[in-house]
Formats: sequence, C-alpha cells, structure tokens
Amino acid sequence: MDNYPLPTELASSPFIRSIPPDLDNTHACETAIGYKFSDPWLLWEALQAPRSWPCLQLIPRYEKGNMRLAIVGDRILDFLLALKWYPTYQKRVAFDELRNRITTNSSFNAVGNRMGLERYIAKAPGAGGQVSPKTMSDTVEAIIGAVYLDGGVDAVQAVAGNLGIEV
Repeated sequence: MDNYPLPTELASSPFIRSIPPDLDNTHACETAIGYKFSDPWLLWEALQAPRSWPCLQLIPRYEKGNMRLAIVGDRILDFLLALKWYPTYQKRVAFDELRNRITTNSSFNAVGNRMGLERYIAKAPGAGGQVSPKTMSDTVEAIIGAVYLDGGVDAVQAVAGNLGIEV
C-alpha cells in the first residue's frame, strides 16, 4: 500500500487506519476490466456503493460512494457518443437514440453482471449483500469515470471496448 499514497482527505481521517483498503480486490477488478490504474484509489472509490461500510467510516464526502465518479463516467460516455454521432450528419434525434440505446441503466447493469463486477463492489450494509441494478449501473459509470481521470479518453475507449460498451 505504500506504493499508492492515500488521497489527502483519506489520510487525515481518524478512521482510515482501522479500515484495511482492499487493494487486492481493486487489482482483481483491474484484471477484469483490462486496465491498470496509475492511481488505484480512483478505482477503489468507483467500487464503493453509496453508504457502503468504508464510505460511512471515512469522511462525509464519501457517504455517497461512487456517485461523483458515476457522473464523470456518464458525461464522458455522452461525449464519446457525440463524437461518434457528429461525422454522420444525422439529426439530433439519431444521437438521442444512440445514447438511449447504449447508456441506459439496464444496459450498464447487464454489462456489470456479465463482467462479474458484483464481487468487487463494497456493498451497503442495508443491501443484504446484494447489488441492486441501479448500483451496478452506477458502478459501471463510475469505473468509466475513474478510467477517464486516470488515463484519459483513449483509456476510456479501450475499457469501454473491454466491457462491450459501444463508443
């Protein structure tokens, strides 16, 4: 873990030493998605379901788990789909149809289940050890957001391909 320093806000948390971050789990997820993070804490955050135990014990800004990264992932996927649509000279409705076909909660839930991502997600205590379809969908988007922040657009395109997301 010394090779990967904690983000500043985590390092200052009084709870952090009582929580063994599961970087082995993070490394296994890297293998599953086909991407090695320079900063594995981004993937760690992406794998935190809202109100998961590590998030509740750390600091308030992590209570919502991977939601910040899910927003980034959602927007970067919209951006990549817009780049795919733009040279086609099709009407705006064609872009909306493309986006609605590819970036739905049900399609991301299917991607996450197909890739077996459930085993890597830190689940909320009240979820009974299960990952809801919405949480799975948000986690897929959060992983995309984490990849973007770590490696940029090219990395996102590679990981999206590995996950079977058409961008």
